[in-house]
Amino acid sequence: MQELIDRFPNKTAYIFELDNVIFPSKDYDLQVYYLFGQFMEFTFPGIHEGKRILDFLVNKHGTMSRSELIDATIDHFAITPEFKENFERLFRIARLPLKLLMFQQTLEFMQTLVADRKQIFIVTKGDPEEQLNKIKQIEWNGLEAYLKVYFVEETEPNDIPSTITKLLTENELLNQSIVMVGKTTFKLSEIDFIPISELVKI
Repeated sequence: MQELIDRFPNKTAYIFELDNVIFPSKDYDLQVYYLFGQFMEFTFPGIHEGKRILDFLVNKHGTMSRSELIDATIDHFAITPEFKENFERLFRIARLPLKLLMFQQTLEFMQTLVADRKQIFIVTKGDPEEQLNKIKQIEWNGLEAYLKVYFVEETEPNDIPSTITKLLTENELLNQSIVMVGKTTFKLSEIDFIPISELVKI
């Protein structure tokens, strides 16, 4: 971890994306699937079996978009359309059975940054309510006190470069003082980039 920091000796702040950078987003989705299956089994006992719904969702995960997966589930199990909204809402507000665990390498890297007195920011795309819900349920191991979060959808025109520009202005930082850690490859003048594949070996 230290060798990555030593590569950028003059950097004072690090920006992280959230999904599949700090934690595997699949861990969130699978728990939401479980909760929806349990909800349907409780609501319609003897008609819907939670495990069958969960197995279907797990099997289809990653093969289609979320909206397509929700529609496929509603159709496959002949669920009345009114419950589609319940499923969609669950992604935004779910209280998960288990805490979301960070990638161990990301955790150790962030802990090293804190020890080196670096500033840490999170810039995340997606529905702000859902992204905040994820953040609240991550096991941060004390790191939460050192984080500042920016939601891309709350910054016009809803893109990462504009959000980072806002971050730099509000925190009186210069481009050349920043390192971005993420999976989204993009170029911003004088901002160095560490692909998450360099940090997290899956």
